[in-house]
Amino acid sequence: MENTNTADIKRQSSDNLSHIQEAKLFPRFVAFIVDLAIASLLFFGLLIFTQKVICVNSPYVKQAKDQFFAYNIESGLFEKTDGKDEYHEKTFESYKGYQDLFQAYYTDYLVNDCPEQYRVNYNGQDIYWFNVHVLGQKDDRKLYTEDLKTLNPLVLNVAPTLFTYKLDADNNPLYDEVALPKYLNNDPSATITEEQNKTLTAYFYIPDAENTEHKTCYYHIVVEDLTARPFVAKAYDTWYNHSYYYPIIACLLFTLPIFFLVIPLCMKNGETLGKLFFKLGLANKLGYRHSKLQLIPRFLLSIAILVVLYFVIGVNLISLGIITFIALVSYGLTIFTKGHKAIHDYLAGTIVVDKVHSEIYENAEEAAKIQEAIDRVNPILAEVETPRQESILYQNPDFNKDKKEG
Repeated sequence: MENTNTADIKRQSSDNLSHIQEAKLFPRFVAFIVDLAIASLLFFGLLIFTQKVICVNSPYVKQAKDQFFAYNIESGLFEKTDGKDEYHEKTFESYKGYQDLFQAYYTDYLVNDCPEQYRVNYNGQDIYWFNVHVLGQKDDRKLYTEDLKTLNPLVLNVAPTLFTYKLDADNNPLYDEVALPKYLNNDPSATITEEQNKTLTAYFYIPDAENTEHKTCYYHIVVEDLTARPFVAKAYDTWYNHSYYYPIIACLLFTLPIFFLVIPLCMKNGETLGKLFFKLGLANKLGYRHSKLQLIPRFLLSIAILVVLYFVIGVNLISLGIITFIALVSYGLTIFTKGHKAIHDYLAGTIVVDKVHSEIYENAEEAAKIQEAIDRVNPILAEVETPRQESILYQNPDFNKDKKEG
């Protein structure tokens, strides 16, 4: 059972913490920036090495990447870039090239050439489906009532102004033939002017360099359709996860524990490299030596926030905003609270101290013993005239011995 003297010492220490001096805010802030900079350099260096050396040369990653690229090229929407391990969008001078490209994608590739278990069946309505879903024609057969609710506004609002069903001799719509541009006035042999071709082409494709207003064209829609197909999405996820996602997680889980847990555990006063540089350390909330176990909740809070945000939200402006907000709140606590403690200090029961101006005892008993030893030492009262002082004074001819003051 704890004796009364020890309890009194603990209470007194917790009240004034006379043997330690809390770290000032500026060196704490700069130490945090230094820690963040060093940890970031370590993380990104390790990440670059992992991605450029390990992932690039992994047969599994290569296979996943090649599979994803193959699906894009086989779809007909892209073509391989000469001399490079890349692919780019197909481009045409005429709207007809894009119309034929998209028709081939929906009615040939998805029906006959994509992985068999993912092929689609239009039940003989493939051209009619294309007219309704791509060229924006009315669903006179009432086959796609639900689909119309989810069609892109470009198809619903713009396409009907550009295309119309081809008509037979009795002016009946030919649903199983591809709709014609309205400019042709139902005459397939008519020609399209350059300006009309430009307008029709802009519906299907707008080069990024010219799309300063970020308008939607059908190329965006068809590429989204391709990437959403399960076989393409699976190939992409496999490649992306092993090239980017898993390396980032692995590097985070390696860098953060090493820098913010292992190094402080090896230091006497729980310092990170930034704190070590600015001569800062940790003590428990009573001002004595912290327990190694107290470093765990200090570390776990930070890594838990980062990992949860990364898994739930990913690396984007939202997650960065949340991290910044938490950091500001935590630093605000160090400014406005009595103990100048951050969130992790409250969680772990620690305080940051200035090691130069602090005596961090192991516990109250050690502090009491040292204070007791100091109290037992009688102060030595120095005489005004010590032998050395006297010899120096006597050598001065201006010194008057009779006027010496005691």
